[in-house]
Amino acid sequence: MSKESQYIILNPQLKVIGVTDINGATPFSADTITRQIADTDNTTDDVSTGVENFNTNNDPNANSKNWNHTGEITVAEGYPDSYKVAANNYLLYWDKSAQHYYVMYISQEADAGTDASGRHVNTYQLENVLITNMNDYIPLKTTLTNVNAETAFTTLFTNSNWKLDFQATSALLSTTEFDGTNNAMSYLQAMLAAYDVEMDAYAELSSNGDIKDLVVQIVDKLGTDAHHWVADYGKNLTGITRTTVYSNVVTKLHIVGAKGETIARVNNGKDYLVDDQANRLYNPNWKNGTYLEGTVTFANVEQYQALKDLGQKQLDLFNHPRISYAVTPTANFNPGLGDNIRGTDRKMVPELTIDARVISVTTSKADYTQNLAQFGEFVTLHPTTPSYIQDLLNKMNDQIAGLLDDVKNGKTIATAKAITPFGTSWSDVDDSKTIIAQVWADGTNITSYISPSGFTWYKSDLATGVHDVDWETKHANDGYQVILDNGETGHFECHIDGDYIQDTAEVDITAENKLIFNYAHARPDTDFWGDKILDAFQYTYYDSVNDNLITSLDYTGSKSVSGYTDTEYNRFKLDGTYIDSMIVLGGGHGSSFGTQIVNGTPQIWTSAQSKTDKKYYVTSFSWQPNTIIEADKGATKYCVLPRSERINVDFDNGWLVGSDTPADIEVAKMDAVVAGSWNPIYRFNLDQFDIHPTLSIDKGAIAGTRTLQSNDISFPYLFINGGDMNNADTPILWCINLVTETLVFQQDNNSTRFDPDILNSTDSESYDFEPETIGVYRGADGSYVLQGFNYKKLNGTAIWLYRGLWKTPIDVRDE
Repeated sequence: MSKESQYIILNPQLKVIGVTDINGATPFSADTITRQIADTDNTTDDVSTGVENFNTNNDPNANSKNWNHTGEITVAEGYPDSYKVAANNYLLYWDKSAQHYYVMYISQEADAGTDASGRHVNTYQLENVLITNMNDYIPLKTTLTNVNAETAFTTLFTNSNWKLDFQATSALLSTTEFDGTNNAMSYLQAMLAAYDVEMDAYAELSSNGDIKDLVVQIVDKLGTDAHHWVADYGKNLTGITRTTVYSNVVTKLHIVGAKGETIARVNNGKDYLVDDQANRLYNPNWKNGTYLEGTVTFANVEQYQALKDLGQKQLDLFNHPRISYAVTPTANFNPGLGDNIRGTDRKMVPELTIDARVISVTTSKADYTQNLAQFGEFVTLHPTTPSYIQDLLNKMNDQIAGLLDDVKNGKTIATAKAITPFGTSWSDVDDSKTIIAQVWADGTNITSYISPSGFTWYKSDLATGVHDVDWETKHANDGYQVILDNGETGHFECHIDGDYIQDTAEVDITAENKLIFNYAHARPDTDFWGDKILDAFQYTYYDSVNDNLITSLDYTGSKSVSGYTDTEYNRFKLDGTYIDSMIVLGGGHGSSFGTQIVNGTPQIWTSAQSKTDKKYYVTSFSWQPNTIIEADKGATKYCVLPRSERINVDFDNGWLVGSDTPADIEVAKMDAVVAGSWNPIYRFNLDQFDIHPTLSIDKGAIAGTRTLQSNDISFPYLFINGGDMNNADTPILWCINLVTETLVFQQDNNSTRFDPDILNSTDSESYDFEPETIGVYRGADGSYVLQGFNYKKLNGTAIWLYRGLWKTPIDVRDE
């Protein structure tokens, strides 16, 4: 028997007296257990019924919170332990998703007739024993005035038989009056909403299987934000029901500050914000000039612009109907309570586009088809399809999607062409030749949307036309590129099978952005030479061996040399603790560099200018704490570069990429660079991908151009990011296949992808959100990128500038 197929029977003293198991001597049927953290009707009066006080980090949906944990089970009479399943006893069960044991009080029983074998069956109603205990417990009369969450919950559970595990970080204060007559359950539900926290109530067992403790856990949020559950109708969902509630839409929001201030001073004399588009959609009387009005008060905010920004966020939360979903999952779709969910169903009208949390789960051990997950706008479905949901719907843009459909349906003819970057004639210095197949449709390179199996290579004799079957077998799995051995000749063809056209590109980036490092500009460290570390981190490398970061910046401190652009490298622990520094005179702006760890010591590869001959070289140097070096002293010079380059290295595959301000991309073999030769194998310009660089950084971004920031290589892919400070041009991340010269994907990096509280530039205010680092890494769980940004965010009532670094997994297409 398995703990996942049974309920353990406990007596009123919570001692084990038997077991019911779907495969055992006492079977059960028709069991369902439902756990919830919020109501699913999505009604809330937080804004629309008048002035309410909000802390700036409060969840405006907190009033929907309603914890519950109930269920039922059916057991037939006449089995060995049937009579032990009875009202006033308990059932203990294991929840695989939550990884906890739960104790359920048997509160009611009812005769449910007979089963197919003629046995009498009974149905029993279940509730978490916490509900039973708290309904029977009246806290002592007392008043808690403006206390924090930990004090309130500790007071509530002091005289109960429950062990409190308080893990929440809620900074909210609330007043609770225990009147000595109401039971603890009513106060518990009210406190969950007041402090915007969530809870779980489970049992911890001792080594012999007895209950050791009953634990109530208070946390900020149950579940995970990792978006690892993707609901896809037709794959892991067998049914979807969508419920939409229109009763609380707000299209005109009045905003009040700490001392009654309004936003009129920064909002053209108006103390309110409106959403006219939402008003036309949801207000039936909009033609008469009316709005659906509400008011919100931020009791601790005095700064006018901050008040307006926060008000806009509130309006975005309430300017649309509230939506919830009930889905019937397949057996392998088991999200946990509180988990984040993404989902799509393009056949539903309107299209189903979900980004929400699981607010209720129903599970059954006897029949998985009874499993149900409900998720909705408990933590806000975005009023428009958010960019990361759009990524899920369209891994490519609509133009590509339509083009591929036309190719599949025969409306557009795809053509192939061969690229031979090293020519077609052999010379004494050649040891191989490369042939690359590209597939084009209506002037667009679609090679990245074809699986490797879609490319079939053929070789025949130039004179006789006879096929070389052995060669064709050898290269059957080469995909879009074949490499010929020294001196190999013949007639070569590549046939492309349209059945292998995919709906997604070969790689893509996910929406799972996790902040791993943050550095406050307002609290800079001082380096070894006494200079403040103030400038932006142009590039950041994660040293996983030593678990720290190496950052680079354009150095203009006390040790800089006029006439050269110098680089300072600084090391930090992940918690922001400064370690040490290095300075490379003539090292450049620091936009990109390559790093490998050699015997535990970082070795950095970059472009540096020699003071001897003024030329730029590919150089490397080992980390030497708190030293000053230059290309000619302390570093190893390998080969001369035609200009200053942004250097990155793929050490695993032996490639080095250099990019310059005009967006020329050149990729060379590492062994050739080390031998002293800059002889790029692949070269192209970003103009061919409609990426036009801003050549004069001093003048700022020009309409239609891009401020290129940094790049990194994970062969055959090149990752590049761009975007100016203050949003002068849109932050974008590009991925290009260096071999096929295909734009694999392009992603707009709006700030809400990384943190919805990052301040966005408006017509009247200019906030930094500037891309810096893009680095590609291979980890045990797959590949990922590190993306760095300078950004601004409210810290209390002040606006702070930060340097942040986010980790984002890379999706590799399942062929």
